[in-house]
Amino acid sequence: MKKLHMRAFGKPSTAPELIESETPEPGAGQVLVALEAAPINPSDVLLIRGLYGHRPTLPAALGTEGVGRIVAVGAAVDPARIGERVLIIPTLKHATWQDQIAIDEDDAIAVDPAADVLQLAMLGVNPVTADLLLRRFVDVPLGGWVGQTAGNSAVGRYVITLAKQTGYRTLNVVRRPEVAAELLELGADAVVVSGPDLGVQLKTALGDERISLLLDATAGDVVAELAPWLVHGGTLVSYGGMSGAPVVVRPGDLIFRDLHVRGFWQKGWLDTAPREEFTAAYARLAALVTDGTLRVPIAAAYPLEKYQDALIHATQADRVGKVLFAW
Repeated sequence: MKKLHMRAFGKPSTAPELIESETPEPGAGQVLVALEAAPINPSDVLLIRGLYGHRPTLPAALGTEGVGRIVAVGAAVDPARIGERVLIIPTLKHATWQDQIAIDEDDAIAVDPAADVLQLAMLGVNPVTADLLLRRFVDVPLGGWVGQTAGNSAVGRYVITLAKQTGYRTLNVVRRPEVAAELLELGADAVVVSGPDLGVQLKTALGDERISLLLDATAGDVVAELAPWLVHGGTLVSYGGMSGAPVVVRPGDLIFRDLHVRGFWQKGWLDTAPREEFTAAYARLAALVTDGTLRVPIAAAYPLEKYQDALIHATQADRVGKVLFAW
């Protein structure tokens, strides 16, 4: 079977290698999953570059999340599970950019076999991140504003949909004005474009209202522009750094308006949450993926053999939609 791994950290287009490997045998309490689809996330790119919070021992297999079918089971696992489509929980213990993988039975959650396999493959990381960002930090009042950078990202789109369902309004910062109409149709309440007149746009969008919760995936100076629009004592949550710049908040906003700056890493939640909590969250969000409520654009799906093309595509700044591997 084929799998992607790397011997050294480096460029996403050159560090990974496609190798032949023995098909794993499921041990006691394990299932063997034949992969159907697995996305390329920004966190995967950071991991390859050696810049992620988790640095695996090298050489290391790659890929964080995905879905597939159970094709064999080990001892103490019900053979009736063979044939199930399952979500692989993104614990970073498993590498999903390979044809087949043996994982603990508890890390394989059954999902709807009739649902869109590419959308399901992205369930493990981004929808759950969006859901937790909205629920974990601030009790946003009904009708309150949630602001976010990277409004056109996958997480940003999930935030728009989930916030709408909960009764929150979203203010979304994007880099390109042409995506505004699409986000408004998705359910965004306001879309502003980063640039010299961002402050004017924010005043037009918010008037005298303020943001209850600010979600940041980009970092950089745009955060300093948004921070004054938080309520007194408001919370900024940093969960990404796409710009490569520091998170910028002026001292006056921190000191005189008592703003709170928090960080969020989904792995930390998976490592500490009771199993019932995260399995319930995945079940609830999987139903929304199945019925089409939660969807994000797909830029392309590549076979594993085209991994270099896939990784180059996934790191393009002007890319629209997610890039995945598909079997």
